[in-house]
Amino acid sequence: MSIIINKIRNNSGIFGNMASLGILQIANYIIPIIVIPFIVRGLGVDKFGVVSYAQNIISYFTIIVTYGFEYSATREIAINKNNPKSIQATFWNVMICKFILLGSSFLLFILLSLFWGKIQEDYKLYLILFSINIGFTLFPTWFFQGIENMKSMAIINFLIKVFGMGLSIFFVNTPDDYLIYAAMPSFSYAIFGILSFIYVVKKYNLQFCSNKKGVIHESKKGFPIFLNSLFATLYTTANITILGLFMDDYNVGIYSGAHKIIMAILMVTSMPINLAIFPSISRKIEESKDSGIRYYQKMLFYVFLLSVVVSFGCYLFSPILVKIMLGEEFLKAIPLLQYFSALPTLVIMASMFTVQGLYGLGYARFAPIVGLTVGCICIICNLYLIPIYGIFGAATSWIIAQILEILLSGGIVVYKTRSEK
Repeated sequence: MSIIINKIRNNSGIFGNMASLGILQIANYIIPIIVIPFIVRGLGVDKFGVVSYAQNIISYFTIIVTYGFEYSATREIAINKNNPKSIQATFWNVMICKFILLGSSFLLFILLSLFWGKIQEDYKLYLILFSINIGFTLFPTWFFQGIENMKSMAIINFLIKVFGMGLSIFFVNTPDDYLIYAAMPSFSYAIFGILSFIYVVKKYNLQFCSNKKGVIHESKKGFPIFLNSLFATLYTTANITILGLFMDDYNVGIYSGAHKIIMAILMVTSMPINLAIFPSISRKIEESKDSGIRYYQKMLFYVFLLSVVVSFGCYLFSPILVKIMLGEEFLKAIPLLQYFSALPTLVIMASMFTVQGLYGLGYARFAPIVGLTVGCICIICNLYLIPIYGIFGAATSWIIAQILEILLSGGIVVYKTRSEK
């Protein structure tokens, strides 16, 4: 017991950040899941499927806005943690990039809406959902990850989500209220983004400091990660996109319900692990390649054990999770969620090899190749399996993609670390 306590004390910063990031992910994913039983009773499965599909489409624009800064800028801040001038320059160069990306993604959204009838049929819904990207632009998650201080932002985000999603319980009562349901998370995150941006600039005295060369530098560093995130979306998001082309709103609703639960589990486990460990690995690699690799290998073992426990719990408690979080109308989602239970282990380990391995150990140049390969194969699997197996075809494609990512990224990490010894 004393050994465990000492381990926790020696790594108190990491454990503290993981706890804070856990709270942040609970706010982002678990709270919306909790209110879904109330929402579904008002909207019905079909309308829930309509909103879920629209959220799926808007998520592509979110990828553009977030770019690769969640890791490239985090690494920059972490390495220069004790250099205020460098932090200030990085902050504003990244923000300028994000403002440009927000404007570009909005123009792309307008162009897409002119040619795609699905958006034209419910333009208000898609426009409301797009507003969440204001929050993703302004909320500097990467900044707090870099300086390893997420506590205050996690708490504020948690309170805002409780307030915003809590209101939806009272105002969403019929299928006609689907726009209100769409507005709650979008507007709350946009407001949170504005407030957090002001808070960060004032608290850390980040006076404007930016230049064209710095902006280009940050965009180049984030580009490989952006490409990999874009390709990764092909097997985490494209399944719903393709599913909506072949299946009706009811099946999209059932799949989306199980998908939201498994994504909540993944975000509360995989995301805090990645974001908390990544700055430490980046610093250790910068100090010493050998010690960084040893630290990475140690984390890999512990994270694997945790991921297996999460998968087992997901399978065991799937019936309870569906009944409590989604309600009786979603009972058909139980076997799908049990099928999804392999994903926590697969996704967490894939992230350890890709995010911590390729990015953290300095092999980011290989990430786009892995992402493109896995993404293309996943799309092919979706197009082939969904018409035959429906929602289980989409789930199978996702599982195949994660296994392939582990094999490719893991193989590269093992080969490169051994060859550099």
